[in-house]
Amino acid sequence: MSRSPNSAPRGPSSLLRGHKLSQRGMLSILMLLASMGALGIALIGGARLILDILGAGLENSLSTLPPKALVIGVAYGVGWISSMVAIRVYGNLVLPFIINFFIWGCLIGICALYVLILQRLYDQAYNLLRFWAYLAIMAAGLGSLVGLHLIIEDHDLRPFSIPLLIISMIQLGLIVFRYVFTTANPAYLWRDLLFFMVMAGFGYLMLAHIGLLTPLRRQLTNYFDRNSRVIRTED
Repeated sequence: MSRSPNSAPRGPSSLLRGHKLSQRGMLSILMLLASMGALGIALIGGARLILDILGAGLENSLSTLPPKALVIGVAYGVGWISSMVAIRVYGNLVLPFIINFFIWGCLIGICALYVLILQRLYDQAYNLLRFWAYLAIMAAGLGSLVGLHLIIEDHDLRPFSIPLLIISMIQLGLIVFRYVFTTANPAYLWRDLLFFMVMAGFGYLMLAHIGLLTPLRRQLTNYFDRNSRVIRTED
């Protein structure tokens, strides 16, 4: 007596495979929620910390700065790792779109922060410690942007360089106006030029797209691809 394909028995092995597939999907959703929550908390906490520093001053924030920066860094790290696992290992297709919104939100925050710092640089009412703090804050923001960029495969940073380059050109115009058309303290000139070169240089590197991050991206891709193959084999 022949058995039709539709009436094939579902043995324990097929049920187990189906159970593992559903478990993998559930883990993908959990990693999605974990990454969204951790990255959202990190970005909100970072924005609040930066506004506190710009508002209260660096000297008044030094006592509470290390623990705040530490917990924000931990939240970002958890979100970054969760996102990489969800996308590269479990093949989550929704998270890349969400991460892209996070990248745009991070860029908007960086641009807003850039403008706020430009106001303080133009006024020349800051000391050397605050200047290095401004550079460190911008470096942390740009580092967060690059970290989010590495999560998504084949992500292009060139469109994100345009707002940074526009603000950099505005800063260059302010520098020329401040030192040519007004009375300015020449001791601040090297700080203005250094800040401009760092921000403009980062923007031009993003625009040039010369592949500086390609070796790091390749290593990350190879590492997570190996783990992804292991999980698919176990499934």
